Amino acid sequence: MKIQKIVSSWLEVSKSALEHNILLYKSVIGSAKLAVIVKSNAYGCGLDLVANLLDQNEAIDCLCVASLAEAVYLRELGVTKNILVLGIVDCDLKQALINNIEIAVYNLQTIVELNQLGKAYNQKVKIHLKIDTGMSRLGFFADQLLDLIRDILALEFIIIEGVFTHFAASDSADLSFLDQQTSRFSKLLLGLDLKKVAIKTKHAANTAAITLNNLNHLNMVRVGIGLYGMWPSDQNKHVTQSKYPQFNLKMPVVWKTSVISVKEVPTGNYVGYSLTYQTTKVTKIATIAVGYYDGYDSRLSNRGQVLINNQLVPIIGSISMNMAMVDITGLDVQVGTQVTLLADSAGIHPDDLANICNISNTEIVARINPLITRRLVF
Repeated sequence: MKIQKIVSSWLEVSKSALEHNILLYKSVIGSAKLAVIVKSNAYGCGLDLVANLLDQNEAIDCLCVASLAEAVYLRELGVTKNILVLGIVDCDLKQALINNIEIAVYNLQTIVELNQLGKAYNQKVKIHLKIDTGMSRLGFFADQLLDLIRDILALEFIIIEGVFTHFAASDSADLSFLDQQTSRFSKLLLGLDLKKVAIKTKHAANTAAITLNNLNHLNMVRVGIGLYGMWPSDQNKHVTQSKYPQFNLKMPVVWKTSVISVKEVPTGNYVGYSLTYQTTKVTKIATIAVGYYDGYDSRLSNRGQVLINNQLVPIIGSISMNMAMVDITGLDVQVGTQVTLLADSAGIHPDDLANICNISNTEIVARINPLITRRLVF
């Protein structure tokens, strides 16, 4: 059976909110280029919708994805801007050549393979050298790269388009590790200069680092979570707004579903699996069409809230695979009534849900099932 789109819940994605956030970051980076992160289904907002909007936005210079497969998909969507794969090669490398995709590389083997492909296709390949300044995830160490750089430059079909690093703790109250990483990357750039290696694009700043200072801007920055209206941390929000008082992000995504059943149950009834909730009074319950298969975290069971008729109501019982129950006692709610699960609103903001689940706000949105319908609103 072919898997169809899920329409029992849906996301509304605001074009104007995305454009507002882009302009905010553009206003603080000066002449630096703006790269936007659209990996993982555009942080849950829907790659198809978001990528096409961003491709038409003149303020944006580059779209960044996690994997080569994502990059190929962007080209299939018709995206024409530069695309940079930040880390994972999960399909044939020749797709990078065929689709004019730039690849972040962190080992010599991949660079040699790309050069061989370039020779076979008589086409230059653009790469960005990933530098490990302290994340210990991917990247050349600075000394390692400086030893290899001449060998890389000698490869006829390789163009070193960029060099970059990634910050591990730029959203922290303690920025000492950010300073260490910045210093290490600056020394690497100086080492390249001393070897007379000219590289067009240099980038390090992620969402959190962009608004800390302009030292990390270099000539390109990468905006991820901030594009989608969420702050990397409360500390980063405080620091940013103390420097830029008008810097107010807008969250572009609202997640909605509807009521599929309304019933009254007597005192002492259990609600849902595993008997985690028992009524203490006659209780009016609405069952709503969302569950953990949709990405609505089961840790919200008996702890989260949803918005119905402009009022927050509690989730009761365990969230199941496709349904959840809420207490609507005293409310006029019918089958078909809309329910807001997530929005830029107190109690159902991704930050609120993340705090309940003890995870990041990024996880809350990125885990929304990609099969759920996304609708563009203006």
